[in-house]
Amino acid sequence: MADKLWILVGNASRMRLFSADERGDDWQLREEFRHDESRAHNGDLKEQRDNPNGGTLHGPNEETEPDARQELEHERFARELAGRLERGVDSHTFERLIIAAPPTFLGRLRKALSKRVLQRLVLDLDADYSNVPARELPNRVPVI
Repeated sequence: MADKLWILVGNASRMRLFSADERGDDWQLREEFRHDESRAHNGDLKEQRDNPNGGTLHGPNEETEPDARQELEHERFARELAGRLERGVDSHTFERLIIAAPPTFLGRLRKALSKRVLQRLVLDLDADYSNVPARELPNRVPVI
């Protein structure tokens, strides 16, 4: 049986996915996602990774693009989350979606979402609730 509502809350390095009933009650933690590279400093991200820069021959230039490596990690995490949400659509696991994340990461995540996922997005909040205890989230995230 499909959950009526999924709620994704967090930031560029940690997200939690909850499910809830039609009225937004009975929140249940479904999954937690961590992307430690998003928290790392650019100097710590110098090592070569598979496809480190999305297709160019050289990685980001540290002098001209000091935050580029971290931005790449944020984009990777956004794509990972978008893929998980897409699989939820494919399996008819949820009907509606709410996302709460800081503005910059929320924009990256929205950009990574497919049209099918965006059609289920009923609310996005510019808020970082990554450190809010799960029991308090239903009081902070309005359910439409």
